Parts: sequence; C-alpha cells; structure tokens
Amino acid sequence: MKSSAIPAELRISLKRACSLSLECWRLRRLAEQVGDANAGSVLRHVIRRITEILEDMGIEVVDFVGRTYDPGMVSEVVEVREDQALLDGDAIIDETIAPTVIWRGQVVSSRQIIVKRSTARLQESSGVGE
Repeated sequence: MKSSAIPAELRISLKRACSLSLECWRLRRLAEQVGDANAGSVLRHVIRRITEILEDMGIEVVDFVGRTYDPGMVSEVVEVREDQALLDGDAIIDETIAPTVIWRGQVVSSRQIIVKRSTARLQESSGVGE
C-alpha cells in the first residue's frame, strides 16, 4: 500500500476564504443570541480561533452597524428605514445583511446594509412632504 505525504499547507481560494469569513460572522451573530452560558462560551472560543486563522491569512471582516452612513461608502443599501428619533440629516447603519470582507487592506466583498435616516432627510430626498 502506497502512502501519500500529507502536505504541510493547503491552498484556499480567496472566494472560499471570503465565504468562510462570512459564515464565521454569521456564527458570531448567532452566538450572541445563545442563552446557555456554557454553549455560548464554547461558540465564542471556536469563533475566536476561526477569526485568528482568517486574520493569519490576511482576511478581516468588518461590520459597520451603528456607525454613521456615508453615501460614498462601498456598499449596497438594501433598505432605508425612517427614524424620527434621528436628528435632521443623520443616517446610520442599522443592520448588516452581509459584512465587508477585506484582504490585505483591499475590499474583496462589499457589504449589504440597512440604513436608518431621519424623516426630514427622507422627505427632502424623495420630494415627499412638499
């Protein structure tokens, strides 16, 4: 029986690495909802380890929830929600559908986000309320 050598390293495509990072991000979001402290602890440990491996590959996942939205951002806005609590002209990233994936400082996968904007800005930009 012929034995084959086990390689010290494996190659992974950037597309696969981005998919892996997206799934890790989804797992992190799920872990935040786990009520069982023991299960949550184990999940957080696994997520940390996967994140470390991805970072060693030069891959970073960035979630901009809660930050001010700038129309010049590289992202796909899938929904805009009206929020009367925001000050006139303010807009923030309310939810991330898919995060931004960065490899060695370059965006390789743009995010999909939901934005909250003040009512005044929505009326102004859409012509509503004139």
